[in-house]
Amino acid sequence: MSFVTSLGNSTVTRRAKYESVWEDDGRTIVNMNVEGMPDYRRELDVQASVRAQEQKRRPEMPSTRETWMIMLASMKWAFIYSMGFALFLVLFVLFCTKVWFA
Repeated sequence: MSFVTSLGNSTVTRRAKYESVWEDDGRTIVNMNVEGMPDYRRELDVQASVRAQEQKRRPEMPSTRETWMIMLASMKWAFIYSMGFALFLVLFVLFCTKVWFA
């Protein structure tokens, strides 16, 4: 089954339309060179490990200001949640003493 798209005078299949745009940029998405498979080549694993070490970058660390902002925001939300839980607990105790056990 072939899907055909009409573009004026010429008709192009959908597959041909998208395949002509695609270009290989050389990146490996998934390494299919797995030990135990029939086409396994050890030299490709060695090359990949060397390339990975070369491309390894120092991870970006947040600045001091950003660290403080993150800590204050997390403390704010922890305070809000704990106050909500405390309010629920107080209301439950009042309900029990005034309505349920009365």
